[in-house]
Amino acid sequence: MIGLEAWFANFTQISSRWINAQSLADIPRPHIEYAIFATFKAAEVMSVLGGLVAHPLYRWYLSRKLNPKFMTPNSEKVIKNACRKLQGRFLIAGLVAAPFLSRLETHLSGTTESELKNRCYQIRCNSETLSLDRAVLVCGFIGWYWRRFQGAVDGVNVGIAYAMVNSQFIAPRTSPVLKNSVEEAERFETVEAMEESKSKLNKFLAEKDRSESTESKTEPVKASS
Repeated sequence: MIGLEAWFANFTQISSRWINAQSLADIPRPHIEYAIFATFKAAEVMSVLGGLVAHPLYRWYLSRKLNPKFMTPNSEKVIKNACRKLQGRFLIAGLVAAPFLSRLETHLSGTTESELKNRCYQIRCNSETLSLDRAVLVCGFIGWYWRRFQGAVDGVNVGIAYAMVNSQFIAPRTSPVLKNSVEEAERFETVEAMEESKSKLNKFLAEKDRSESTESKTEPVKASS
């Protein structure tokens, strides 16, 4: 097991049986989880920059630079393809750099493993962030299937737009498709609180097993007497 089972169960919400208050706060691989979160954010930021900023600016620049004497019926198509390649490179750069930058950020800021676990726990509990990342993943994959990374940028931007509309207009008026398996009142405040509770439970169970084992050993002695 790679230690991301609880993260996957919470992100996908495929079955409420896989998630409880303890598993929600169980974060054995905080650096990997944080790198995944950073990759999502990088994909979203770079898709907006590449698809909505760099693309139109680069298209305007190439159109201005194009000499009317050399313009052909395919000129606009060539410019469009060049701009789409550029936006795809923005996304690729974000996906490649994000895991390394997330590790560098935690190292330079002196973030302890305990602090990082709690940061990841807050991310797991943030419904709006999860909704955004789910929409981005689904729409981005559809876009990638359509036109690889160039299409993935468009898909991610559609996912961001949908998440914003959902947050402001749809969610307040309808029931969510993916409900939180662990309500806010049932959650642990911190990862340390969960670990302390788990430790007490394990200690209680160990003592119970020990007492039962002792009783089972003394019973034959009583019977023989």
